Order: sequence, then C-alpha cells, then structure tokens
Amino acid sequence: MKTKIALGLVAAVLLTQAGCTTKIKSLPMPAAIQTQNGQDVALYFGEQPHAPVRQSLGNKEFAVRVLRKVENTPEANCGIALEKAVQQLRDYARSQHANAVINVKTRFQHNESVSASEFTCGASLNGSTLAVRGDVVTLETQ
Repeated sequence: MKTKIALGLVAAVLLTQAGCTTKIKSLPMPAAIQTQNGQDVALYFGEQPHAPVRQSLGNKEFAVRVLRKVENTPEANCGIALEKAVQQLRDYARSQHANAVINVKTRFQHNESVSASEFTCGASLNGSTLAVRGDVVTLETQ
C-alpha cells in the first residue's frame, strides 16, 4: 500500500513538472510585424538597413508573458506575445517622438535572436514569454 502511494506521489510530481517545462523556440517572424506600411514608428530587426540616425533616444526593452488559451498552440501564443511586446515598443518610441526602433532583438532568458526572419520565445503549456529590445531613434527623412 505504501509503495503505491509513493509511486503515485512520484508520478504526480513528474507530471506537474513536465507540464511546466518551458521550451525555447525559434519561430518565423510574422509578416505583419515586418511590414512598415502605415506605421508611424518603423522597426528594423538586427542589421536591417535604415536611413541615417539623426538622434538616438536610448535603448528600451519590454518583456511580455501571455497566458495560454486552450485553443492556442504554444507557437500561436508566442506570436501574440511578440505582437504585444512590439506594440509596447512602438508606443514607447511614439511617446519619445521617435520615428523608428533599430537593432531590434528578441530574447527569452539568455537566448537572443537578432534576425529579421525569426524570433525567440519561451513556450510552455501555461503560456509564452519573450522580450523585445531595440534602440529608439529619429531617422533622417527623405
């Protein structure tokens, strides 16, 4: 009887910990995030070319955690987290009267992506987490 209880407790602990395991994902950058059309604050990921910097307003980072909805995959939640973080970054840049954020990077913990085509996210059965960081600037306009 004691053996069955002990095995049951061990199984419960293992299942609980397995459900909380966060996996680091490298996912394709959504096209909507890459699009500059209609945006008053442009985003340039990694080493993407941009106009010359007229004024640098500092570096800013926003971290976002999105709780998982049952109908969403962890990857879909990562996309939602990215959208929220990018929106916060754009809102901040707008409040600083900037017109762009350059050198944008995504990261989860110490895993960073400087890619224009992929982003890094931590995904678990409970939710998704990532941070977006970039240099807030005013670019010269033509």
